[in-house]
Amino acid sequence: MAIPGAALVRALCNIGGRLCPTGAKNGHVYTWTSGYRDDLRRRFGTKAGTAKDPRSSAQHGRRGQQDPMKEFPQPKNLLHQTLSRHLGLSDLSQHIQYQCSDGALKRATVTLLWPEKMEVEGFGTRKIDAERRAAAAACRMLREMGVLDSGDEITGMRGQRKREQEEEDPGTLDTTDFPPAPLGRTQGPPRLSSVSQGDPSVAHALSLFPKPKSLLSQVLQIATSSSSVKELMQFHTQGGKVKTCELTLRWPEELRFEAAARHRVEAERRAAALACVRLKEMELLDKNNNPLTHAMYHRDQVQELGERERRPCALELPEQLENRLKDYLTRYPAEAEMQKLWEEDEEDSAVEPLSEEDEDDVVVDAITGGRYRELSPEEAERLSSALRRQWEEAGPGLGAELPVDAHRERVVSAVEAARVTVIAGETGCGKTTRIPRFLLEGRVRGGDGAHCNILVTQPRRISAVSVAHRVAHELGPDLRRCVGYQVRLESRPPERSGGALLFLTVGVLLRKLQGNRSLRGVSHVLVDEVHERDVNTDLLLALLRSALQDNPHLRVVLMSATGDTARLARYFGGCQVLRVPGFMHPVRERYLEEVLREMGRPLPPPSQPDSDRKEEDDATPDLDLVADVIEHIHTRGEPGAVLCFLPGWQDIREVQQNLEERPWRNTALILPLHSSMGVSDQQAVFQHPPDGQRKIVLATNIAETSITIDDIVHVVDVGAQKEQYYDPRTKVSCLDTVWVSRSNVTQRRGRAGRCQPGHSYHLFPRQRLDTMPAFPVPEILRTPLENLVVQAKIHSPHSKAVHFLSQVLDSPDKAAVQEAVSNLREIGVLDGAENLTPLGERIACLSCDPRLGKVLVLAALFRCVLPLLSITACLTRDPFLNSMQNRALVSQAKSSLSGSSCSDHLVFSRVVQGWRSAQLDRESRQQYLDTYTLSGASLRFIHGLIQQFSENLHEAELVARSSDCLRLSSRSNQYSQEDELVKAVLLAGLYPNLIQVKRGKVTKGGRFRPDSLAYRTRSGPVLLHRSTVNRAEQNLPSRWLTFFTAVKSNGNVFIRDSSSVHPLSLLLLTCDDCDITERVAGERVEVSLGGQSLVRFELSVQSWELLWDLRLSLQAMLQRHLQAERHTRDPDTAAQDRQLIGLLVELLNGTKQGTGDSPDGTD
Repeated sequence: MAIPGAALVRALCNIGGRLCPTGAKNGHVYTWTSGYRDDLRRRFGTKAGTAKDPRSSAQHGRRGQQDPMKEFPQPKNLLHQTLSRHLGLSDLSQHIQYQCSDGALKRATVTLLWPEKMEVEGFGTRKIDAERRAAAAACRMLREMGVLDSGDEITGMRGQRKREQEEEDPGTLDTTDFPPAPLGRTQGPPRLSSVSQGDPSVAHALSLFPKPKSLLSQVLQIATSSSSVKELMQFHTQGGKVKTCELTLRWPEELRFEAAARHRVEAERRAAALACVRLKEMELLDKNNNPLTHAMYHRDQVQELGERERRPCALELPEQLENRLKDYLTRYPAEAEMQKLWEEDEEDSAVEPLSEEDEDDVVVDAITGGRYRELSPEEAERLSSALRRQWEEAGPGLGAELPVDAHRERVVSAVEAARVTVIAGETGCGKTTRIPRFLLEGRVRGGDGAHCNILVTQPRRISAVSVAHRVAHELGPDLRRCVGYQVRLESRPPERSGGALLFLTVGVLLRKLQGNRSLRGVSHVLVDEVHERDVNTDLLLALLRSALQDNPHLRVVLMSATGDTARLARYFGGCQVLRVPGFMHPVRERYLEEVLREMGRPLPPPSQPDSDRKEEDDATPDLDLVADVIEHIHTRGEPGAVLCFLPGWQDIREVQQNLEERPWRNTALILPLHSSMGVSDQQAVFQHPPDGQRKIVLATNIAETSITIDDIVHVVDVGAQKEQYYDPRTKVSCLDTVWVSRSNVTQRRGRAGRCQPGHSYHLFPRQRLDTMPAFPVPEILRTPLENLVVQAKIHSPHSKAVHFLSQVLDSPDKAAVQEAVSNLREIGVLDGAENLTPLGERIACLSCDPRLGKVLVLAALFRCVLPLLSITACLTRDPFLNSMQNRALVSQAKSSLSGSSCSDHLVFSRVVQGWRSAQLDRESRQQYLDTYTLSGASLRFIHGLIQQFSENLHEAELVARSSDCLRLSSRSNQYSQEDELVKAVLLAGLYPNLIQVKRGKVTKGGRFRPDSLAYRTRSGPVLLHRSTVNRAEQNLPSRWLTFFTAVKSNGNVFIRDSSSVHPLSLLLLTCDDCDITERVAGERVEVSLGGQSLVRFELSVQSWELLWDLRLSLQAMLQRHLQAERHTRDPDTAAQDRQLIGLLVELLNGTKQGTGDSPDGTD
């Protein structure tokens, strides 16, 4: 019976997924070669070329087999994966071919050329539907042939996919620990295993290996890494009614198997099963009859590699250098040098130590930075009178009225009546600019201006500078000299102490407390934005509690808009909490759902209860969506500036580049804002744009508090920020993108309503807001504590770190503090009694990480200051313009600058020196920046850091003048051109940050990679990040690298910077003497450092004795310079030091880096 056209289309589409080897009317057509005719006839009960009634066939399909589209929902992908896996090819254009006819009903034909040629047809109203139905039917055929298993996956695919994922996992196994697993092998000529058609051994083999051909393919593919196994597994079938198949395997040796059956496919399957039995006997399959790992199939190579890597690094000193060593040590015996130091230490210990009162004799003025001098009563009265007249004559106004103005008297009286006051000032109330002025003016007009010096801390440099400028502007030209600011790298304090107001960062105030522990001469300390709870703020609060006890005139004011004010009040003994209402213009909030609807985009699917929690918690923003939202605001929103909050600098750069590629870019002024930018660059965000342009500010959470960009109307908030977490197990900090707290969201929304009504676009679902924490996690609970412990020792040298830090608002875990103390002892900053060592006292003068501080101290002593100043500054701020788009250019620039040094750190040094040389004219500077993809703003910041560190070295009395650090011709830079010495000093400072490099590795998935490099620290395996020049370096000159920055991501530890280091620098400049072990065997000795297998050397006994004495001499030189009498250097000692450092340079430059020392084990 004929079916009408439309109905026919529907009917054919409905049955299009059923598998039937019949004509086109049944939805699919199979055309096959003669090798499969009988088998398919047996399987499906029809003859090739015959067709049943389509209706009966359709009914049979509905009753019998499931629709192939339901069995294989993604058939084209599965088909491609199946052939790709078995053929070892990624390009299958010659093996899978689709053709489709035109018309209302599309007919698609898929032609497969493996395992033998077959054509399958499918129907559908669209081309894609027809192709998918044809592919689904082909998948069903492959499953019937045993190529696909019952789980609709490639045979062995689940295990194989798992192995692939493990191989992609960069974690590796140490080949030296690879377990032995003997493999059974046969010797002699190939054996032929032959069975008849009814042999029971075949049935047993098939019961063990139901899909033997697929298993053999997997084994050969894994063992040989071959893209095609046809040459290794060859079937030859012949015969009439009974087919005889001979299978030849050419791995692990040539083996032959023979089996018979009525059909060729079955004969091949039986022969393959016999081969699998033989592989099982040879222990080439595991207990579950699955393939072994690639490494187990190459066990001999792995073991050989492991034995080679277990050998220590062999060192041979050139005879000429050995003689030079002997001559030096004869003239300056190491034992005599050490004995002299011990005697001096005993003399120093006999001297009565200074009391705390004696140590505090010199007090620094917190306002001017000069020596503090208390005013006499007469001087104070004269100054107070002059200040009062000056204020009365100037008569400063308040400017625009702010909510806090109405509460002026209540605030001033509350602060003056109590030692500590907490002010909960709502956003927009004016507390940051007005309350410091109210307190100063109240004291001045009350006749006590001489004793009024107010310090106001801000969490960031930009807020300290901008608030100081605003307050000075409001006071007018006659009084602006009473206001100043002091931030890192820039200082403009008030003209004098008395009637002064100084805005500064928390870190700057902590340094002031080192020279003035009780803040003598300071009347008020106002801590603004105290809710941010960074490490420095928590430390400051603890120190202010101590200062309040020693300074009865001091008043402390804690100000916050969103913090836990009740808890702060309890911390300070239950002080008063003063609430000041604020004023906010109305802000219209939009969350992700509403933003997408407004843009005409589909809503995201609702999260499922059983969805992947890890994926749901991912706070990484969609930067393309961010750029689209900003474009939507720019093209359709009301006039006004846009402020976009992003997690980090990388996100800012990517969004900026995305926006600058848009056609409307000329109508927008796009400005980045980040804490690492220079103060002058940051100030650009406060300027109004030219007419016809909209200002778009891309910022981190630096713009959340304290600063007001008065033309902001629109705020875009991704709801995320960068946050550092410390993993004590791996001793690695993880800088992750995490969701912000609700208090952060409130602050960000408030930026839009400070000066006019506004709009906030929160690019996360509204329900996400409910899951956010109320307040951020205090930084002190999630960061390494070495810096904090050093700060604690500076401010409270006679207290144990655990005791001192137990007094902070959120005291860190006791074990974390003890670990920090242990780390500082290991690098020589603290001694066994937890006191600062002479080295630690110098490091305490340097405003950087303790390890980098140690690098700078050693650089001064080894006379190579400038390159290590540059390196330290660049490790604080990256000089390159890193972004997704610039990644390749930056890698090329680093490779060019590195040359053969295998050192990211020398790249940094060369960048800075090149920048200094390019200062001739503006064109030269820009050409230099473009050539090496560098950031001019970053390099200016780095230059400021170098100057600051130079001043720190001068304060620590390690250099005669800070300017000496920047002159290559100075004594401090005598050896700055010696790259190996620079890397050795860097290693000495960063140790035990050491990486052992090994040639060859076994991945967690079991794949053996003999030419790959594996990297291991004492905490475990690590990976080199793409940002390091050594990532692509396969021929490193040494077995060891040093590093500073390690980050953890997705469970792996990545090293971001590294330098290859000379083995002699490890022997001579690292590790405590008691951590060195020796094992003598005849005329040779094996030396291990640090009680671990990462560093092992083998050298002659005579060479080791010379190197040991040289090591003692270097230690004596360092100790001599770090002793208390820092300027008493006699000419003989200076000459001796020059000879010693020169000898070290010769050894590093003239000694090969070890026989078998390079990762490939070559000389």
